[in-house]
Amino acid sequence: MIHFPTFGGPHNRNAKFAPELAAQGVDLLVLIPDEPGNAATRLRALNVEVMTLPLRRLRASRDPRLHAQLLAQFRSDVRRLRHVLRSRQIDVVLVNGLVNPHAALAARLEGVPVVWQLLDTFAPMPLRLAMMPFVLAWADAIMSSGMAVARAHPGALLFGERLFSFFPGVDIEVFRPDPDRRRAARRELGFDDSEVVIGNVSNINLMKGHRTFVRAAALLRQEHPNVRFAILGAVTSDHRAYADGLWKEAADLGLVVGVDLIVRDPGDRVADLANAFDVFWITSEPRSEGLSTVAGEAMALEIPIVATDVGALRESVLDGQTGFVVPPRDAQAIVEATQRLLDDPSLRAQMGSHGRRWAAECYAPAAGALLHRRAFEAAIQHSDGRHGAILGRRSGSKQAS
Repeated sequence: MIHFPTFGGPHNRNAKFAPELAAQGVDLLVLIPDEPGNAATRLRALNVEVMTLPLRRLRASRDPRLHAQLLAQFRSDVRRLRHVLRSRQIDVVLVNGLVNPHAALAARLEGVPVVWQLLDTFAPMPLRLAMMPFVLAWADAIMSSGMAVARAHPGALLFGERLFSFFPGVDIEVFRPDPDRRRAARRELGFDDSEVVIGNVSNINLMKGHRTFVRAAALLRQEHPNVRFAILGAVTSDHRAYADGLWKEAADLGLVVGVDLIVRDPGDRVADLANAFDVFWITSEPRSEGLSTVAGEAMALEIPIVATDVGALRESVLDGQTGFVVPPRDAQAIVEATQRLLDDPSLRAQMGSHGRRWAAECYAPAAGALLHRRAFEAAIQHSDGRHGAILGRRSGSKQAS
């Protein structure tokens, strides 16, 4: 269950793990809200089975009408999900994210095991404190995108052997450095061979810290006028006002969007276009990341990273080995770390090479899928003990939703 209709990290993770899970005997069905967005189309293009349902979700909004609609529709949403669990004979429910408990409640009412994934630290602590009792009561196993994320959710560590920390999957054969793709990507994005390109891959929203990116870019340009910047990410209708304000601030700081700063929705071509980068910035806000997928993708491309020290990023970006980890919202610290890479091409190459080896070790989809399978089996075993039912064997099915 993924409660967001726009393709992002959770969708990408499920798409990467789906074929590996299939090889291990697990069929994956992804449920998403029936709302405008590109997630369903992109998942289906990646041969992932998708079902859309009219589901409400918690939104980061002060509009009381949205929250009233969520509460008013909650029971009917849970009822629809229960029908799916019965009709599809679902064996395990995989809840992607903390704050929307619909599928977990539906599974609990149907006696279906629940694996609840904690993917980031975006939810403020009062919301985590409010939601974690439901996780502790309804989950049979917890998966966490890094141990820092688990520690940030009160009670998660109590799950002991039923707590699984996992890296998202990255196909290092798709994400690989390639001189031909690099030249093509730089031509497409408008960069020449003499320019140093600093890039980021993330949908345009507040938690990804693009304001820090823009401010650091403006500072760095003062010392390195040959450096150009790129953000590969989509702007959704929910974040249009934020994006407009961001581009205005960039212009006020002397960055011409479309010239100094290229912004492009990469669609499914991240591996192609990110080859253009020399340095990768992850400027995310506090209360944001888990173990970032894009960090693994950048390292697989042999691109050194400068990342803010938020969520579990320090567990994925090895400070001083595959890049640098700096304080969040500190544009000057980002600039200083980046200058070390700009001044020493051999350091860039060394960190890039180390990063690819690290990505191959930790971000391998087969290893991540095996960890998912272990979490599913732990959840089934725990649920069997709790309910005294034999789950996971109905009709010989092995399906996770």
